[in-house]
Amino acid sequence: MIIKPFRNELKYVIHHSTRELLLSYWNRYITRAAHTNEYGFSPVLSQYYDSPDFAFVREKREGLRSRNKVRLRVYGTRFSHGMLAFLEIKRRHNDKVKKFRRKIESLDPESHMNPDNWQFFDEEAAAEFGKLREIYRLRPSAQTYYQREAYEGVIENDVRLTFDSHLIGLYPGERLSTRILRDRSRNVMPDTVSILEIKSTHGFPSWIYNGIKLGELHQQPIPKYTSAVKVLGLMDSLISSNYA
Repeated sequence: MIIKPFRNELKYVIHHSTRELLLSYWNRYITRAAHTNEYGFSPVLSQYYDSPDFAFVREKREGLRSRNKVRLRVYGTRFSHGMLAFLEIKRRHNDKVKKFRRKIESLDPESHMNPDNWQFFDEEAAAEFGKLREIYRLRPSAQTYYQREAYEGVIENDVRLTFDSHLIGLYPGERLSTRILRDRSRNVMPDTVSILEIKSTHGFPSWIYNGIKLGELHQQPIPKYTSAVKVLGLMDSLISSNYA
């Protein structure tokens, strides 16, 4: 299992015109990240897991300083047999994030997408994923899909910039289709904006802060998973039953 160290993370919602301004200014400091197409884009599809009463969503809404998210992620448009996938825990404490990642070389959707079937062959993965699975009684909740444009620093290669756009929500196990992509009710954010995420393990260089100042950016994140849960109305029946 790969354990990434705590990293600093900043998030902003920006208009596409601001994206163009920032890329023009940052162009000399960044290069296109690996595993993207010729335009620097990559599709990102994630199946998230939560408790039956959406504990992870509630922890986010209540502003807990320390919280987790669990997901299965592929860089494609569907979970297909044999593809590369990543089972991840994203652990946040304030503005610092730590990721636990298990690489799945050949995905078996019927097995790997069901938490009850997860098998771990090292103690660290068993401890981290197994503990959350048992405490929260994890089961598939919302899926998210978006287009990611990714860059990394030329010199400061621990700095990573991503622009995420066209974010939509999908129900558990639902397959992405043209119909869903055209369904405005699935949109988590307007088509005219992107989510800018700036990440670094060793702090941010001056050119990052200069860009933030140039773009007049103010932290205003769109939480992808919790927003997808809201768009899909997955907690509506739970809320109704609490007031019944």
